[in-house]
Amino acid sequence: MKKNWIEGPVANIALWVLLIAFESGAQISLKVGGDGLSAIAFGVDWIRAALSSVAVMVAVGCYIGSFLTWMLILRTSKLSLAFPLSSLVFVVVLLSSWLGLGESISPLHWLGVCVIIFGIVLLADGKDATA
Repeated sequence: MKKNWIEGPVANIALWVLLIAFESGAQISLKVGGDGLSAIAFGVDWIRAALSSVAVMVAVGCYIGSFLTWMLILRTSKLSLAFPLSSLVFVVVLLSSWLGLGESISPLHWLGVCVIIFGIVLLADGKDATA
């Protein structure tokens, strides 16, 4: 039986890039949106402002994209490998926070990034990751 184009190796890599981008984009957008709402006390006005915030709407769109992409990834990947690989989001969010938002990152956080990457390398030991 012929595989669907979305199940090929190039598509799989593209889906992973999309997933990491969507999930990281959602987190960064929520941070920007939350910063923009910090002067408003939580209540009806805050909810109205959140629902009209471009950053919050971008985050919602990213979450929808992330959900759809994750569903496509899980069609061909084992959850036991795919879920740990999704932790690359922590690395990208940390780097984006540092580079894009000017946040300072402690040496312990950098160590955590190294541990996450090392863990992913251990998990991706060349075994078949398909379901």
